[in-house]
Amino acid sequence: MSRRRPAVVAVVAVVLAVSSGLAVPARARAQPAGPALEVVLLSVSPAVGPGRPLGYRVEVRNHGEAPLRDLAVRARLGVPVATRSQLAGLLANPDAAAGAAELDSFRPPAGEVPPGGRLRLPPRRVPLPAGLGAGSAGVVLPLSIRVQASGAAGPLEAGLATFVVHLPERPARPLRTALLVPFHEPTHRNPAGGLVDDRLAALLGADGSLGAAAAELARPGAPRVTMVVDGMLLEEATVMAGSWRLRSGGKATVVPAGDERSRSAGAFLRDLNAAAGDNPPAAFAYADADLPALVRNRSDGQAALQVGRTVLKQSFGTTPDQRLAWPVDGAIDAAVLQALAAAGADTVVLDPRRLPTSATTTQNATVELGGGLLQSQRALVGDPGLSAALSDPRAATAPAEWAQRVLAETAIAWLERPNASEPRGILLAPPHGWRPPPAFFRALVRGLDAAPWLRVQPAPTLAAQVPQGPDQGERRLATVTTADVAAGLPGSYLDRVEQVRSELASFRGAVGPAFTPAGGGDYDRDLLIAESADWRPAAARARGRSFVRAVQRGIAAVYRRVDVESTRVTLTARSGTIPITVRNDSAQRITVVLRLSSPKVDLPVAAGEPFVLEPQRRSTQLLEVGTRATGTFPIRVDVLTPDGAEPIANGEVVLTSTAFNRVALVLSGGAAGFLLLWWRLGRRRTGSGGDAAA
Repeated sequence: MSRRRPAVVAVVAVVLAVSSGLAVPARARAQPAGPALEVVLLSVSPAVGPGRPLGYRVEVRNHGEAPLRDLAVRARLGVPVATRSQLAGLLANPDAAAGAAELDSFRPPAGEVPPGGRLRLPPRRVPLPAGLGAGSAGVVLPLSIRVQASGAAGPLEAGLATFVVHLPERPARPLRTALLVPFHEPTHRNPAGGLVDDRLAALLGADGSLGAAAAELARPGAPRVTMVVDGMLLEEATVMAGSWRLRSGGKATVVPAGDERSRSAGAFLRDLNAAAGDNPPAAFAYADADLPALVRNRSDGQAALQVGRTVLKQSFGTTPDQRLAWPVDGAIDAAVLQALAAAGADTVVLDPRRLPTSATTTQNATVELGGGLLQSQRALVGDPGLSAALSDPRAATAPAEWAQRVLAETAIAWLERPNASEPRGILLAPPHGWRPPPAFFRALVRGLDAAPWLRVQPAPTLAAQVPQGPDQGERRLATVTTADVAAGLPGSYLDRVEQVRSELASFRGAVGPAFTPAGGGDYDRDLLIAESADWRPAAARARGRSFVRAVQRGIAAVYRRVDVESTRVTLTARSGTIPITVRNDSAQRITVVLRLSSPKVDLPVAAGEPFVLEPQRRSTQLLEVGTRATGTFPIRVDVLTPDGAEPIANGEVVLTSTAFNRVALVLSGGAAGFLLLWWRLGRRRTGSGGDAAA
């Protein structure tokens, strides 16, 4: 920085202060009741220098009811912005900037704009004053463009502001830069797999944020940004690319394959496939699962990770880049990192809050995690200021200006240590649900690619080539707070999902792996969707629960068709067999086991052998039992899944035992006979004694 001070002072001496209207973007302020005149930046040179004049083009829009005439354009160059904090101050407080010297002025040949119309002015190419950036690696300067016009009520004026990056020579060691482009969207399907709205079609269209991003990245020569794709989005786009059913307001309509919405989905898939041709994307956990909450709730999230990758491989025909993981932010700790390492990810994208630093200069994105299972794992930390700028609302109202603002800040970051001998690199990491305006995304991607002080490369490559630094202080993973935990899906919610997943596993054992829900859909997919971080807000969680309930209802609908027939059985011996009849009125072939229980009947210790209930049939099993008393006893019959874990149906068999009545009769008869015999013998002895006495 000290080498650039004389040059900066020289420029300041030549250039006057920037006018008080400068801001990014600055709109017309002269008409408080609603400006009739608006100036929009269409394009600007990412960088200028010797032999590279400034190119820019603006459009004038007339929002009034009278024509605008006598247009006049002036461009002014402001004082250099030396630090990122100065840039932030200029953006936050336009009045902090001062006036500047005139750089360009002209009157367009077509000088009238009709009411409600717009006029694109001719592109301009203007050489910059000599001496800019002399003795330094470069400077970043504000550029103010203002337009004057005559209206029905008198003169009007409006303007905008952007930045110019001036480099005396091409950088020898650019700042390595990775841009993450997420392709994720909350599901638009119901648990049965039907689409409940057509809003996704708008996002996938040429004017939608997702469709425009895919088209830009499919363009020949597009830079190697890092796409991270959710397999659930690909599945839903694939459904929409053909003929599909749209269910809305209780009615279902068929959207044909030739419909514009279907064509938009097809074009999106083709563009995304082309973009992935020589630049394999990374995969989100399916449905952008809440991995921090899952791991904290004793689940490693491997199913969501593997399914997400599998869907991408099936869609693109090539294995996605498994080196990179980008979990949703939350309660990130060593356990989460270990789960990602177990899935093969050696580079993990983390929010800057997870690895805080007190350094005042721009730090490299790479942070060594080290230690134990994480010894070979690195974190990539998004640059806080630049990442936040990607989602700023001003990107929609002034796309070209805001893209240039992002480029200007990357230039200031490079100028902190220009042409440093050690590699330097930054990461631009927007939110997972990033919806960049198409014009802004195109301007940003092309600007990053054209900026000579930047080298765009995939995020895993940046992590492998750029060390931690330049500050050598240790960066430790921040302690998980109660707020971090509260931000994720609640443990009680995930417990319910896991319980139903266990019930589904038992159900699969009963109906077999070929089972297909009668109403369509996929139970495994439903439970994965239920774990999506999209349901973190309490207001959205009911939607997540609907996928869990759909699985429960589907299982119950099959079990409900199974019944134990009530029968009465008489057992005349102390042991014997009794029939248990189970009726299956469902259309499924179901494997079950039986479990019997009764307080006065000796029953099999464990459930019997599994047997098959054929659809629409009865099946009778004979089971050996024993009795310990005479009487009538109920026997409870439970029909269970083959693993014995889940009940399917239950009923009762009434057993009447007569075995002990017969034994008692025999014993009573024997006792009577014995007494009669004893009495007779006694009489004989008595008679013989009497005769002898006589």
